[in-house]
Amino acid sequence: MRLQGQLSRRITVAVCAVALLLCVAPVPSRGADAKPIVIGTSVSLSGIFADGGKSSLEGYQLWIKLQNAKGGLLGRPVELKYYDDQSEGATGVRLYERLINEDHVDLIIGPYGTGLTAPVVNVAEKYKMPMLCPETGDLGIFQRGLKYAFQALGPLPTYLFGAMQIAKDHGYKKLALVAPNIAFGQAMINLVPPIARGFGQSIVFQDYYPANLSDFSSVVERIRASNPDVVMAMSFPNDSVGLLRGLKAANYAPKMFYEAVGAADVQFANNVGGDAEGVVSVTGFNDTFKENGTPAFLKAYRDTYHREPDYHVASNFAAMTVLAAAVTKNKSLDQEKLRDTLGTIVVPTITGTYKVDPRNGIQMGYTSFIFQWQKGKQVILYPGNVAQGKAKLPFPSWSGR
Repeated sequence: MRLQGQLSRRITVAVCAVALLLCVAPVPSRGADAKPIVIGTSVSLSGIFADGGKSSLEGYQLWIKLQNAKGGLLGRPVELKYYDDQSEGATGVRLYERLINEDHVDLIIGPYGTGLTAPVVNVAEKYKMPMLCPETGDLGIFQRGLKYAFQALGPLPTYLFGAMQIAKDHGYKKLALVAPNIAFGQAMINLVPPIARGFGQSIVFQDYYPANLSDFSSVVERIRASNPDVVMAMSFPNDSVGLLRGLKAANYAPKMFYEAVGAADVQFANNVGGDAEGVVSVTGFNDTFKENGTPAFLKAYRDTYHREPDYHVASNFAAMTVLAAAVTKNKSLDQEKLRDTLGTIVVPTITGTYKVDPRNGIQMGYTSFIFQWQKGKQVILYPGNVAQGKAKLPFPSWSGR
């Protein structure tokens, strides 16, 4: 009996010990309980790029919302860590340093616009962290021998070629070029001369204006004096509105008026109303596509924000899709593997098929769509295989609207 009692007590002690270990031993967490994968970025929520910056943030946030609803990434939830770069490149550089060194984010993704992307890719290069850049079409950034930057937007020549082809088709040969004196405007204007020569067109006027200009009357008068057929403005939302209002105030209507990229902003039509009629612009997103989840994206955006998305929303959403595809393919967050994969992977997205030149990260799959505002809608004119209508030219006179 004594031996049986001792054995019973030992068994009881052993069972209790096992139970205690089960209580204190860590249990692997899954899904929502797992440590989040944190993606870091800077966003222009104030300053001259605030309109586009807010749209880009919506694209990131919508993707994360939908991705987490599907179980996250690598079985972990995804979070976005972002700061306002105030539309300043130097601020963006400091913020990416902070994201990497203080916040210890797992992944990074690019900011809004050429002016901010150009300096912050150097931070990605410094810390050897791949960066998809969904808000710059500039080729020069990617021709500097960088290894960790990847273009995730249609290249700038695709912003121009279709518009200048349309001008040629209508016999318009004289071009007036204006742009804000910032990196994007300079890059765009520098691309025009060789394309114009190929189309037999000439540049009769070229000028830059301050990025924060509010009164465009003198700019419009100088353009009028040059007597162009086509006015091409490489403008953002605020100056697109300002320049259009300047044309109206001067009662001046060129034969064709092109504004890139500001006139593609959804708020542009809201701000100018019927005055948008006839304006030609460029977008990276065709909302009539039925492929690659575009209808589901549109529904999710409309349900969340109760308005239509612009191409900034779509481009940033698509960049997240590419980043996730690369991470999933590698089944890890290893930065070197991610870099190699982003250079070679081909990913269908809502903005087309992502594919870059592995030597320099320049986009080879995405293109741009030239459209015209017609009766309050963006009607795609070019490329021809996706055209929704024909150009209505010349640009209507102000009295004839």
